[in-house]
Amino acid sequence: MKCGGIITVFSLRKPDSGVNIGILSYEYPPNFYGGVGIHVGEVTRSLAIGNNQVHVFTSNVQESNEQLIRNLWVHGPTELHYQASNNFSAAYKKIQTNINVAAMVKKQFSGGSLDLLHSHGGLIQLATTLSKESTQLPLVMTAHSIDINRTKPDGLSVMMESNVVGMVDRFIAVSKSIQEELEQTFGIEHDKITIIPNGVDSETFKHQNADDIKRKYKLDNRFVVLFVGRNDSQKGVMYLVDAVRRLQKDIPEIMLVMVGQPDIYHDKHILCLPHVDKHELIKLYSLSDVFVLPSIYEPFGIVLIEAMACETACIGTRVGGIPDIIDHNRTGVLVEPESCASIAEAIDRLYHDPEKRCLMGKRGREKVISYFDWQNIAKKTGEVYQQVLN
Repeated sequence: MKCGGIITVFSLRKPDSGVNIGILSYEYPPNFYGGVGIHVGEVTRSLAIGNNQVHVFTSNVQESNEQLIRNLWVHGPTELHYQASNNFSAAYKKIQTNINVAAMVKKQFSGGSLDLLHSHGGLIQLATTLSKESTQLPLVMTAHSIDINRTKPDGLSVMMESNVVGMVDRFIAVSKSIQEELEQTFGIEHDKITIIPNGVDSETFKHQNADDIKRKYKLDNRFVVLFVGRNDSQKGVMYLVDAVRRLQKDIPEIMLVMVGQPDIYHDKHILCLPHVDKHELIKLYSLSDVFVLPSIYEPFGIVLIEAMACETACIGTRVGGIPDIIDHNRTGVLVEPESCASIAEAIDRLYHDPEKRCLMGKRGREKVISYFDWQNIAKKTGEVYQQVLN
């Protein structure tokens, strides 16, 4: 059983005003598949409060110059400045996307309405390079990951990333581990990097009654272990699956629910849900007894703070940004990466200690409210802009 939810109301904090910001991002809501899209969507809305003018340049919308809210515009290509045929490789399509985005930035700059550029993610770095060269505007880059250090790095993204880092005026790293990777991989000076984490809307992500979802997926009287993430080897899902299979004899009611994964396991103790909407996702977080992120490489782990906001005890590997989020034995449990035995032991320990699970869940939400509020993250981002402009 889960503990009851805590309701907290935030006041909006206005970022420094009067900056015309050009945001470059491959992902933007509603079309995104990872933490970058969530981050950019939330922060841009918060930055648009006050007198800031925020322009998002992305290939993931069809309309051009669509105003979402006051002071926030999303620019998508109405015509392709470079058209690849259907049989071209994915690499050429990435190049096409970046050229289109760079053309939109140049057009907006020509109208005199940009003061700085802010780039997000390796997939957009060619556009960032071209935009910096054509506008000579100050450039901020948020490093959500370091592509060359991924388990399966994409060659084109690595090349684009390597070319742009020397043009950046100020870096934002989403975790201490990304800050260290910037320093060690590219030789970036420590003082040139500001750590600003990802966040979560804790008024949306909070504990909810989930009896309807329990009935829908037949999860009553089950010990539910939840994973949320895309189908990617760096997420380490195979180690979690093996851990749960080790525990099936001793915990016959265990059920591993995996959101974002294809159903390839044919196991009565594993439920795969390739896609759920946000409403159902929050209820899955709320009904779960334990959330596990078994990643091999994880720059941050936004799903962890979503689970913590819903008061779910978390288990995560000691990699990347996960130790920035989980306080070991306080808000969750840290385990060794690529170790199904370590994961199984942590699940088993929390299974036998429901009081500790409940306490971890409450402490986790408290940490989310204190450290991972989107308005505060936007405020810190605005402070970086002022440093660059001054």
